[in-house]
Amino acid sequence: MGEADIAARLPGLAALKGREIGVSDWKEIDQTAIDAFSALTGDAGPIHNDPEEAAAISPFGGTIVQGFFMLSCLTGFAKSLRLPQEGVAFRLNYGFDRVRLIAPVPTGSRIRGRFTLGDISARGDNAALMTMHATVEAEGLDTPAVVADWLAYLQLTPRTS
Repeated sequence: MGEADIAARLPGLAALKGREIGVSDWKEIDQTAIDAFSALTGDAGPIHNDPEEAAAISPFGGTIVQGFFMLSCLTGFAKSLRLPQEGVAFRLNYGFDRVRLIAPVPTGSRIRGRFTLGDISARGDNAALMTMHATVEAEGLDTPAVVADWLAYLQLTPRTS
């Protein structure tokens, strides 16, 4: 299956290649959420969980959001995308090709996801691999907090003929 086959089987998605496909709502990340993430993942430390010590030892003025916390928010942010489903039986998270944690985000900030459809390539006769360029933006910051190339495996609906 080549690029022409992908365009024929996934016309709605193929038409979106290279285009912004959505921006999520803002989500506030408070200290309670950071502490819960720390407890769940073990990513605890003064820079994330102790506002007074973080203010004393870092240039950030207080605690900051964990990079993996922001990365994990991409799943919820992507729920707001209304991607065409024609030709897709189901989609699975396939991981990341590239992730960069660009800027520290102070606790209490609002973050959101911005998505661009990068590429769709064939994987055998009945599957495709979709790449989304995902950015986590923090309100008030001029640079992105996180940038990632996020992959999704698309199981295609069986051909009828």
